[in-house]
Amino acid sequence: MKAETPLHSWRWPNATRALLTHAALLAGVLALTGCPQASSPPAPDLAAAESSSPASASLLGSSTASSVAAPPARSLSTGRHRSGPTLASVCFQVQQYGVTFTLDRAYPCGQFANGDYWVTPVEGSLGKVKVLSITPAYEEGRNGLEVNPSRVDRHGFDAGADGFDETLVQTLPYSAEPNESLVKAVSIIGHDKTYLDTAVVLTVLAAAPPEGGRNVFRPPYFGQSKPLYSTNGMRLDLLPTLPALPDMPTLPELSERFARVQLDHQLWWSADQIHPVKNMPDYGAAIAMDNSVASLRLMVEGDPVERKQLAIHLVQYGIDLDAAMKGGLHFLADGGHRHGRKLVLALSALLLNDQAMAARVRDFQQGTFQEDGHLYVGAGSGIVLFGQLCTAADYWENQITGGNSRDCRDPYGYIDGGQEPGAYYQMCCTAKAFKATALALRLLPALRCIWTDDRILRYADRWVEHGAWTQPDPYQPGGNGALDNNPADGTGRWPGAHGAARDEGYYANAFADAMWAAYRSQASDTYSCSSRIEAPCNGVLIPTR
Repeated sequence: MKAETPLHSWRWPNATRALLTHAALLAGVLALTGCPQASSPPAPDLAAAESSSPASASLLGSSTASSVAAPPARSLSTGRHRSGPTLASVCFQVQQYGVTFTLDRAYPCGQFANGDYWVTPVEGSLGKVKVLSITPAYEEGRNGLEVNPSRVDRHGFDAGADGFDETLVQTLPYSAEPNESLVKAVSIIGHDKTYLDTAVVLTVLAAAPPEGGRNVFRPPYFGQSKPLYSTNGMRLDLLPTLPALPDMPTLPELSERFARVQLDHQLWWSADQIHPVKNMPDYGAAIAMDNSVASLRLMVEGDPVERKQLAIHLVQYGIDLDAAMKGGLHFLADGGHRHGRKLVLALSALLLNDQAMAARVRDFQQGTFQEDGHLYVGAGSGIVLFGQLCTAADYWENQITGGNSRDCRDPYGYIDGGQEPGAYYQMCCTAKAFKATALALRLLPALRCIWTDDRILRYADRWVEHGAWTQPDPYQPGGNGALDNNPADGTGRWPGAHGAARDEGYYANAFADAMWAAYRSQASDTYSCSSRIEAPCNGVLIPTR
């Protein structure tokens, strides 16, 4: 059928009509078992969706069994509006955020709870979904496409970004099999950090998910395993409902921030270069604050449907991160690049009651998360200090010449690390997000049973109440480990910095600071992990290969 054929004059072939009936039955009879059930959101307001949606599918009709003739094509929302995504339809094109997937025929399609699309094979398609073209097209190393990204050190999205490997770029046409995620990037010109404008995920499933996917998370885009998690099983009852504060970010605003895929599966600082500007910040310090603000906002009263939608977007991020971590992803301490992800993973594990995901957070090894790699209990001071693990030679090279890493810890454990305590990466790019993250852990103590370590809590309190820590210190400045025997200008390497930058930091957020002022004093320092919440399904709806 040509696109210009008037849809109202077209009638369903018998095979397609049978397909729609089958899709309707699938959507109606597949039950969610073993998980707490929640009421479904109201039916979508299609008129509102058509007027404001950034994403759509070219539809050939409804999936209801009574459909006989195709209605006019519609634009479907990606989940930004309160009603949630629509139920299953069939489509020959999927359009989302300026990306168009053109298929060789009409396939059953629909949206997951976060708004991303799925498609399934049809009778006669040999169990696959054939993608003829995707616009914008891949050309000269730009606008790349990967299927089931599985490398944490290489990617196929844009040749300008570190780690680009053209062998990972999928050529078209492509016949996608079930359990494949097509991750399409759109490149950008002129940005000083990232090479991507946006990214979109289209998932191929073997069969339509229950209820057309409206209460199902998109399976992780990373790797071969594509488990489906039910949004109905989320333990939103665990969240506190604190009284609202003036000038809070709205729940829809934050949902908008996290609605697009958080393309965050690459190692090292160069991962910034494939963080799409329309999907997420490029720099970890901003990512960390966004994650903390969204988590804190979930703990404040608000419209239940809007609150659930924000939780869906955050947990979707956690599902994607968890899959990449199983594939080797970690977040080694590195200036301000890599922090903020541990909170999303802990919150996702808690709300999904996914014990395996929780274990990957709880049983971390050195170098897994920046929050742990940047904070340690000093052997000399006995308090939690800032700085990543370096050799004494690395530390002193930085102190004497300004070279090498600027966030090395004090090798003797007396003072905060970095090129200057209370400055550089301690103040600019970590302190405020550590503070906001610590508050989230205190306001939702069940998170601490997954996080397990209290260093960030102790550090945040110290930073807010005191600032940088440099006293007492027996070592002389620039002395390469020599003791300070001249107290004329104060003893130690940085005597004048003791107490500097108290509660300061770049990448600050007014709402996070207001939440601390309002609720830190009310948060208890005691909690219990003796009673874990168990669920037979462990949060998973349909595990796949």
